[in-house]
Amino acid sequence: MAEKGEQAIYNFLHGLVVSVVVGGSLHTISKSLVANATSYKSQAKEGSCISSLIDLVLFDNEETEKGDGPKRTTEKVDESNKSAMFRFISDSPQIQRAVHLLCCATGLIVAFLIYGVQQEKIMTSEYNGEPFRNPNFLIFSNRFLAMWIAIGVCYSQGILRTDCALYKFSFCSISNILSSFCQFASLQFLSFPVLQVAKSCKALAVLVVSFIILGKQFPAFEYGVAVVVMAGAGSFFYIYAVTTKGSGEPTNWSVGLLFLTAFILLDGFTNVWQGHLNKKYKTSQWQMMFGVNTFSMLLTLLIQGTDNSLLETIFRILGTPALLADVLILCTSAVIGQLFIFHTIAVFGPLVFTLISICRVILSIVTSCILYGHTIVPIGWLSIAVVFGAMGWRAKKKSEARIKSKPAPVEMSIQTKTENN
Repeated sequence: MAEKGEQAIYNFLHGLVVSVVVGGSLHTISKSLVANATSYKSQAKEGSCISSLIDLVLFDNEETEKGDGPKRTTEKVDESNKSAMFRFISDSPQIQRAVHLLCCATGLIVAFLIYGVQQEKIMTSEYNGEPFRNPNFLIFSNRFLAMWIAIGVCYSQGILRTDCALYKFSFCSISNILSSFCQFASLQFLSFPVLQVAKSCKALAVLVVSFIILGKQFPAFEYGVAVVVMAGAGSFFYIYAVTTKGSGEPTNWSVGLLFLTAFILLDGFTNVWQGHLNKKYKTSQWQMMFGVNTFSMLLTLLIQGTDNSLLETIFRILGTPALLADVLILCTSAVIGQLFIFHTIAVFGPLVFTLISICRVILSIVTSCILYGHTIVPIGWLSIAVVFGAMGWRAKKKSEARIKSKPAPVEMSIQTKTENN
């Protein structure tokens, strides 16, 4: 167990160093070129592929800044048409919307139930007598599939050129792949229920990171909820550690909690930075998916290339049909789940999504307990109820505040393409 922990920590640090070097280099190059923009523009061949690629990666969209690029207009969203695809079931808009919600909830819950089961299976099982210890390949595969879906959607909508320099997505890509690595690695030392409860602590990480990086402060109830969630999660960890001690369940709390803490902080930064890009550049969800997954795919590819694990992992997966099937199911369910997240938030709002997510997490914990024999005592379930009850109340408060601040009808930003005559 100690050797496994040392190897996991080494792999994390290796990924951290490679990612930070790449992100820092892109930032430095961009700043240098921006400072000498006139000289660069005069030397660059207009219309060349290399010049266009450099503009896309290192420069903000000048046309948008000048007002000559794609225009954003607003139009009122007709909520009644959102569920029109279900009119074959009933002519009642209320029934159509209810069926639509049921389909979204079912799709989201099933996709992430499968993802959670596969995640735990791959990281805790042995294939041909050997465990799988390369989370970076799982992250790479997932991001590769998601990137091409996002590229297809962005291209079809004419928004492939993001308003911000593409390299700015690399910062949240770095935190995204490192947090995903920590999530996968933690399953080698702690159980899936512990991981799921730990994810709830991300709210506190978002508050802390937002204040440190952006100087942003939140209403008092946000801090109160974060404290309650932390207390509930902490009590669950303690109860679970005491009740499973000597049960034969392979745990290493010191290493596991180290990875969980890193996961929570890094995931909190990912959310904060994505919110910053969205607010400053009006980045759409598909552009965000494109930018983040592109850099995440490239960074995990580079990390595996520098530690010589890529080819070895590919040959092993191709030579192990059971592992190949598990990886494909994992990646497919993750991407489908992400698409359901986008659609559910767009149609029904963040409050409904949060409530569905709470149900999904609880069902994931129950499923893991059934399939992998984890045991949670009644007082442990009470701690879980406190954690997710506080999260549900927080979502309700934020929804009420959003309604009060925006009494006007819902408006959606629509990206339209200007014609060049």
